[in-house]
Amino acid sequence: MESKGALLTVAIPLIAFKVWFAILLLTYAPTRDGVVWIAATHWPLIIVIGLLIGPGLAVYRLVRARAHRERLRQAEFMLAAPKPRKVGRRVRAERGAQCSALWETVSRLEGGD
Repeated sequence: MESKGALLTVAIPLIAFKVWFAILLLTYAPTRDGVVWIAATHWPLIIVIGLLIGPGLAVYRLVRARAHRERLRQAEFMLAAPKPRKVGRRVRAERGAQCSALWETVSRLEGGD
């Protein structure tokens, strides 16, 4: 796994340039000789890509399953984050109503009327 980054650093540009060269060759010289030349020089690339399709699909399914499992875990065990309130003009509560509710709560807790 240590050399995976180095391998991808070399392989991705190599594959990209091979595909780009094939597209350019077929665009500017669409002859039978050009197609034969591309087939002769690109057949290892076609075999490698064909062999990587199976493991690529398995990795794709594994990544999807892990993401789905993480979403299920969060939905089951974690609280949803509260939605942020809209920032806008504040509405002030009347002081009388707030004090009266507070007074009733304190009175009830103290046991007095």
